[in-house]
Amino acid sequence: MYRRVFRPRSGNVCKGRRPRSTNMLKIRLTLGASYVALLACKSGDASTEPPNQQAGWTVGVALPERLQEMHAAVLKGDIYLAGGFDSSAAESRRAYRFVVAQNRWERIADLPEPRHHMPLAVLNDTLYGVGGYMGGFGGRANLWLYRADLNSWEARAPLPTGRGASAVGAVLGRLVVVGGVGPDRPRVDSVAIYDPATNSWRQGAPIPTPRDHLAAGVVNEILYAIAGRNGPNYDVVEAYDLTSNRWTTRARMPSQRGGLGAAVLNGRIHTLGGENPGVFANHEVYDPARDAWTTETAMPTARHGLGVAVVGGKIYAIGGGPQAGFAQTNVVEIFEPNE
Repeated sequence: MYRRVFRPRSGNVCKGRRPRSTNMLKIRLTLGASYVALLACKSGDASTEPPNQQAGWTVGVALPERLQEMHAAVLKGDIYLAGGFDSSAAESRRAYRFVVAQNRWERIADLPEPRHHMPLAVLNDTLYGVGGYMGGFGGRANLWLYRADLNSWEARAPLPTGRGASAVGAVLGRLVVVGGVGPDRPRVDSVAIYDPATNSWRQGAPIPTPRDHLAAGVVNEILYAIAGRNGPNYDVVEAYDLTSNRWTTRARMPSQRGGLGAAVLNGRIHTLGGENPGVFANHEVYDPARDAWTTETAMPTARHGLGVAVVGGKIYAIGGGPQAGFAQTNVVEIFEPNE
């Protein structure tokens, strides 16, 4: 199993506290040939000592384990995440669903293989896991979809070029994959477009600024590729129009960040966290209609490699690395904008 020893670097390191163990009740339900392991996490079982509260932020139900370098997506009102690095810095196959109506996490079927830095996206009420890393930091070409009715993952046509630490969005009935690191660790400039109707890929116009550890958000069928890094961190924002197959440059974000997360709420893209070389609590919001950025209340817990998702008008910041490099937390913080 690939591992690295984390040695803290200087910089703006974690503002939160060290995680402590979480009490969990594991319930195994047999459903035919498969099972779903329900992890009933009590809301009082915080993953860390309560962070300093900041306006608009509350503490949510902690993840069942400490994870970083995983992504989150919303399917039918629930939050899903898969893979990442666990608390021993091992690559994980485990996947979880947060049942929002019941305010609890449950374990779902494991991924076919361990993955980290694998973006998730939902298209046509189907959850997809795209690429990612395994056994190091060379990109993989897998495309997996999750069958909620069978609690299983199924393979679909692989990416034309493997990539990890990329970003993906659902645009006009297609998956659009941008950025990332290829199998031999070069940055990938090609854009991969997946059509589920034909289970096939085609190429789009290359991204003007190749980079990895970027974020993406889709507003009005335009994909916005935000920040990331290629050695140094970027503040670049570039917009991709699938219809015209063209990129345009938009207003730069206020800070240079890689390893950030993003999600769309009310037509605006909220970006959270990041790394450069310490960790960020930054919360910056891009409004495509005005091509302008504003700053919102920072996260109580600074981190990178986190999952970000929006449900019910609230933004969930999930897990991540509270220090630069290899470090994990299971803290979940929820932001509800005052608008």
